[in-house]
Amino acid sequence: MGKPSAKKKIQIGSKSNDGNIKHVKANSKAFDEDTAIFINMSQELKEEGNKLFQKHDHEGAMLKYEKALKLLPPNHIDVAYLRTNMAACYMQLGIGEYPRAVNECNLALQVAPKYSKALLRRARCHEALNRLDLALKDVSNVLSMEPNNLTALEIADNLRKAIEEKGVQVEDKEIVTPPSEAEPTSAPVPGKIVKEKGRKRRAPSSKRRILWNPRRRMSMKLRKARLRTRWL
Repeated sequence: MGKPSAKKKIQIGSKSNDGNIKHVKANSKAFDEDTAIFINMSQELKEEGNKLFQKHDHEGAMLKYEKALKLLPPNHIDVAYLRTNMAACYMQLGIGEYPRAVNECNLALQVAPKYSKALLRRARCHEALNRLDLALKDVSNVLSMEPNNLTALEIADNLRKAIEEKGVQVEDKEIVTPPSEAEPTSAPVPGKIVKEKGRKRRAPSSKRRILWNPRRRMSMKLRKARLRTRWL
């Protein structure tokens, strides 16, 4: 009697599993359909934002891009594109918004680490914020992937010139001199230390003179008194 009951349980379990699988498949299909609808809606919003950007309505374009981002899955490739466009809008609003533009580029590169537009826009922001080393790093990453990228080559050339000019200014401030000329300037330093040490040594010697002078005077008086007694 135990064996048939076991068979019945297996049959019942298999039917429930089949039902669960069908239910999961139906949900996944519905999810795919929903995401496809949302992606299409985000594409429309992206195009509307691009039109507003061309009309120099950068704030309006950002609103469209933000709505489009909310409709996309977090790791969708269009997220990198929209974030980079958001960075471009912030850059058009002035240098005060460049840190936000950098943040948007960072978010874009989290989705697509090799997205050259995001790297170059972040490089321009770093250049404007006087972070020349970070800007050159981003440009170098682009040139390692796209050696003939004209925008990257132009930015790299400007950065190298700016870094060289900055290096010359720093050297002028420090007044770097050859070793032969630098030696006399460093020689008086130990001399000052010797003088200070000499002054410290003189101080106790003067005290000793003050302490010993009364004894010397007393000894001189005693000698004179003895001489007088002898002559008397």
